[in-house]
Amino acid sequence: MREPDGGTAVDATDTEAVRRNLERFAGADRVSERDDAVVADFRGVTHVTVHPDGRIETGMPLHEFAGTADRLVFDHDAGELHVEREGTSYTFRRP
Repeated sequence: MREPDGGTAVDATDTEAVRRNLERFAGADRVSERDDAVVADFRGVTHVTVHPDGRIETGMPLHEFAGTADRLVFDHDAGELHVEREGTSYTFRRP
């Protein structure tokens, strides 16, 4: 689903849509499926991991996030992934 600002909204439990958008966001060669999760690995410890139940974990030097998302909004042009759930919003910026 396209958002008014041009981002792509994805249900965090839709593994195929998550994988497709993570491949576009990070590059297909950086995305894999392991241990029942889709993972985008960047350099070092920087990563985005999305589990089929909507749990998401990110790692980046100096900050990380772990929680359950209602939806993910990928702004591919800006290089941002927005994790959204009621009362919470987190933005991961592509390194």
